[in-house]
Amino acid sequence: MRRCMWLTVYLLACSLPASADNPFRAVELNDDELAQLRGRYVLPGRIINFGVTMSSTWENSAGQTIGAGVTFQLDGQAQPHISVTELMPNTEGQGQGAAVPPGSGQIVGGGGLTGVQGISQSVRSAGDFNDGLNNLDIVITRGAAGAAEPDAAATPWDGASGFTNAAGNVLVSARNGGLQIHLDAGSQGNALQQIGGGNITQQANFSGDLNTVRNLATLSVALRDLPLGQDMANCTLEQLRALRPGGY
Repeated sequence: MRRCMWLTVYLLACSLPASADNPFRAVELNDDELAQLRGRYVLPGRIINFGVTMSSTWENSAGQTIGAGVTFQLDGQAQPHISVTELMPNTEGQGQGAAVPPGSGQIVGGGGLTGVQGISQSVRSAGDFNDGLNNLDIVITRGAAGAAEPDAAATPWDGASGFTNAAGNVLVSARNGGLQIHLDAGSQGNALQQIGGGNITQQANFSGDLNTVRNLATLSVALRDLPLGQDMANCTLEQLRALRPGGY
């Protein structure tokens, strides 16, 4: 029995390529190889919910705030749900007695940032004492509790939505095969956040002073827990079956 086992190990070693002298050594994969592996090891039946949440807010030196959020959810039946949320408090009386000095700075260039394939985050300031944050979180959870709860203040997507107040205006729209939030604070600057079309873009551009911008995005995936020995066993058998033509 032991001789048979050692013979099997010897044949397996001889069948490996010369470059694979240590099959357990970590090897870096190039982009083409990774593209072939994308999503292969997540069974479709295990995805309960996939979602994208974005929010952008701007607060100027007078404390006036404007912002918006957009949520895209895809459930286990591949049904999409998009909603928009207005993220600005009741601005009645907000900032009274505190004038906002016009911004005199000028942001130059940067047009290529929106054409990056992948993730692009930038904070550019031509003013003083500004605070910008671009943040992207990827959250993977297990069980139905991982599915995002709907926002009671959100309204169903019905095309582009815009909001305006003393701090500026914000527009939520579909652009370049994805979702975009564009925030215009007038002479104080602007902010942009976009997901889709092969890229994720987060930008904050300041031309005034004492402004605060928050661009926040979350990609979430909720997976269904499966009892050990069910679909995972079938997945393992299928992977082993693929080795048979190679003689393993």
